[in-house]
Amino acid sequence: MPVIVPTLNAAVAGVPRVIWEGAVTGDTFTPLALKQQFGLAASVQVVGTFGGATVTLQVSNDGTNWVTATNIAGGLVSMVATGYHELSLSAAYMRPTLTGGSSNDVDIILVLRGSNGV
Repeated sequence: MPVIVPTLNAAVAGVPRVIWEGAVTGDTFTPLALKQQFGLAASVQVVGTFGGATVTLQVSNDGTNWVTATNIAGGLVSMVATGYHELSLSAAYMRPTLTGGSSNDVDIILVLRGSNGV
């Protein structure tokens, strides 16, 4: 399956949105390296056709060992339908995963806040 590379979309001036687009079960995801303070405050939204799939946001400080991110309320960032989570992240890397389901097609959209660019 393809490797989904995050793209920077600045459709709204001054709002850095990072998007993993058109993901299906079996795809792998290129991690996003968080630079400077971007991601200190963030949000993630997942939209599309889930077809029984689960999307999870993972974080890592070494790019090798991954754990599921938590939202600001302490819950795991995992979605089985269109959803949204507020985040406060200080990890070095983040990536989504997509497991299970069939006939799915989802977009994972991060909005990053902080100083400096990605």
